[in-house]
Amino acid sequence: MQKFTTRCLTSFNNHPIFVQGPVNLREEVLSLLSRHCSDQVGELTHHSYRLQVELLPGISQQAALRSQDAAGIWLLLSKYLAPSQVHDEVTTSTIFHEVISILSSLIRLRRDLVTHSLPHLGMLLRQLLLCMRACRPNLGAKQTNIIMSTQPRWIHSAQPLGVDEAKMLGRLLEGLLTKTTVRFLASSSSTSDTQKAESLAKPFSKHAAYVLEAYIESMNDPLCVLSLEVRKELQPGIFALCSMISDHSRDALMASALDAGGKTILKSLWKEYDKQKYVGKG
Repeated sequence: MQKFTTRCLTSFNNHPIFVQGPVNLREEVLSLLSRHCSDQVGELTHHSYRLQVELLPGISQQAALRSQDAAGIWLLLSKYLAPSQVHDEVTTSTIFHEVISILSSLIRLRRDLVTHSLPHLGMLLRQLLLCMRACRPNLGAKQTNIIMSTQPRWIHSAQPLGVDEAKMLGRLLEGLLTKTTVRFLASSSSTSDTQKAESLAKPFSKHAAYVLEAYIESMNDPLCVLSLEVRKELQPGIFALCSMISDHSRDALMASALDAGGKTILKSLWKEYDKQKYVGKG
């Protein structure tokens, strides 16, 4: 299984068709990876495309993932979320859903792999937040192209991601605070019985401000909009990021990374975060 997974990831990363080819193929690639990371067994078929993975007796699929596989996963997901000059005729939100599923499974089940590559996780979370931007109504073609040149191939300007995607992303960010144990192979000396449940909050705290900056950039972009409904669904996840950020990191973000508009947004956001933090206490 480990060899099969490594070969698949190598093929997906080395051949552009798996990232730039037909939508159905792209969806199946991510669905296969999602099933593998979440310990689901299945056969994925669509017309002429066929990808299959079988579970070996007594071995959880995500427990068989190795550090080299994690590197391949980060690279592949970054390609799916990378800006593109060419876009599909319709938005394929299932690609967003599968990326969220893969990251959620890794955070929940393989914290050991994620901890050693937190900068990569932070970059992917930034890209996911930037995917939530929608073009403002009545933009000209040139302005629309400017925004869409920063969006992935599978997002169309007329069909931005919506409330469901914002809810999924918010839950993913909240998952960074959830304490979990790592799934190892049965032959490993470390088992869930001897592990201490921990979250990624402390190790990820060094990267949380960088992710929060992407949300502020989205709010501050004059050509983009995050609807009230989208912001509402993202809010729990954004507050989860705030809870990881130290006062020093917040002040550094305020002083060096934001313009006047960004600073205003951060001040307002932090005021809301402080307000909800003390609800029910006292």
